[in-house]
Amino acid sequence: AGLSKRMGNINKLLIDVGGKTILEHSVINALSYSNDITVITGYERERSEDILKNYPVKVIYNPQYENGQESSLRCLLSHTQSDIIVTLADVPFLQREDFIKAEINLKDVLAARPLFNGIAGHPVALKKELVELILSSDKRVRDVIKEHPHNFYSGRRESIIDIDDPASLNAIKEHIK
Repeated sequence: AGLSKRMGNINKLLIDVGGKTILEHSVINALSYSNDITVITGYERERSEDILKNYPVKVIYNPQYENGQESSLRCLLSHTQSDIIVTLADVPFLQREDFIKAEINLKDVLAARPLFNGIAGHPVALKKELVELILSSDKRVRDVIKEHPHNFYSGRRESIIDIDDPASLNAIKEHIK
């Protein structure tokens, strides 16, 4: 639900790559794991929601999307009543196995996140108890997570590949055909 500022005037999630938008690639990958998917929209809401109507997902609009990713994450968390696995729509290479691994690694901690070469990636799994702590705190989500038992586990390279600028978009276009 961000503004895609580093992409100039282009909404990176709505760029067609290999016959589908980046948003669609991410939704399809998430649906390979679960049929209970929620997508937060913001910037260019109508265009995103027009695409999402073709998929069995719940859509929630974040009217404060201009306040950044943190506001969209809090919007999502305020609509959940259970453990949750969160990812960004601009991380288009996640597969079913990535979501399963996040779920498995959440067993004895409040949060689990993959690491690849020391870089934290996606998806991020959160226990309901941690979601409640996040929502009751004024601290940033990542700071609340750091204060509680969490698990970093070995992830795939794809867990850290996202689209932040035109160069990363061009690299991703080479992988999605």
